Amino acid sequence: MIQEYSGDEPEPLRSEWTLDLLNSRSELAAWVDGFGSPLHVVFPDQANRNYLQWRNELRTVYGDCEIQFALKACKSAALLRAFALAGAGADVSSAHEMTSAFANLVPVQRISMTGPAKSDHEVSLCIRNGIAIHVDCIEELKRILELAGTAGSIRSLFLRARPRSEPGSRFGMTEGQLMACLPLLEEAKVGRIGVSFHINDYKVETRAEQLRASIAFLRRLCAQGLPPGGIDIGGGYPIRYLERFDPAAYSRGVHWASMPKPGSYPYAPELAGSRHAAAVIQIALAEPADRGFLERYRLPIILQPGRSLLDQCGISAFNVIEVKELGDSRFAVVLDGMSFSLSETWFGADFVPPPAILPRQKRAAARHNALYFLLGRSCLESDV
Repeated sequence: MIQEYSGDEPEPLRSEWTLDLLNSRSELAAWVDGFGSPLHVVFPDQANRNYLQWRNELRTVYGDCEIQFALKACKSAALLRAFALAGAGADVSSAHEMTSAFANLVPVQRISMTGPAKSDHEVSLCIRNGIAIHVDCIEELKRILELAGTAGSIRSLFLRARPRSEPGSRFGMTEGQLMACLPLLEEAKVGRIGVSFHINDYKVETRAEQLRASIAFLRRLCAQGLPPGGIDIGGGYPIRYLERFDPAAYSRGVHWASMPKPGSYPYAPELAGSRHAAAVIQIALAEPADRGFLERYRLPIILQPGRSLLDQCGISAFNVIEVKELGDSRFAVVLDGMSFSLSETWFGADFVPPPAILPRQKRAAARHNALYFLLGRSCLESDV
């Protein structure tokens, strides 16, 4: 806990099904006893509702939006299948994730291989199964085209652009490098050629500006007689965890390593999830000519949300192994699990919304004005 928030902790938003489960303490405790700690409980019906809400929101700003769930955000087969049955695709980054998508009913037309470092085996799997391949650099493109000579024609390629807002990124290609790819593609057997990007900040205008730049690139691609594909604007949409959050107060608070990272995540953003994504598209397509270009060529805008599509889809339950006194009114609550088991512990930050504490039996009251830190059971000092 953070001293600054004493008496006024920023409570996490919880769905009705979560509250019902937390109120069934004996049942949840029995599940942890039977299945072990940490126990991750997921709710596929919520996943279905989330997808439909995203789809309906996006349709208000552009008629041809495709939503692909980013498997790296959660490995739950139950949630993946719920998304697939509702109509979602899958964003995969490995052969294992591709296999999971197949096994959980995602059609190949809705799968994208976006990993920036793909093996020859993974590329060949994509080519043989007609899965869209995202190309990180011109060297990778040459390797993919060479493999296509034996594995078959490529249904769809997306050239990954390096965002203008992140010129020092190691991912994606500059505008000049993107243009250098086009001569290689003129002689290749590629059904459609699109462009993709991933933005690391949470500003609507940054993403909208890159989407406009992507439309301009596809115009140039068309001018050279190449078949245009869609625009993949990636994931990374903020999720609303709290009703309110004061990053300044958090930075002044007490931290495990005294090294808070202020502003690392907008825990209570004004625009979150599908509303954030819809705002990006609406701003980017404010110019009628850009919207007309996309509609004339029937080009989809593809989105790949991960955590933001999982909002309220699950909880994690941890047994407390022991409470360890560290001195100076500091206590370590040692959990039977690790901080990596949580869905959101942001880089360099040790903030997490207050947990729901479900006592199995009568326990001693917490000491007044003491600090309690949740610690994982690994040997890493940073597992907090």
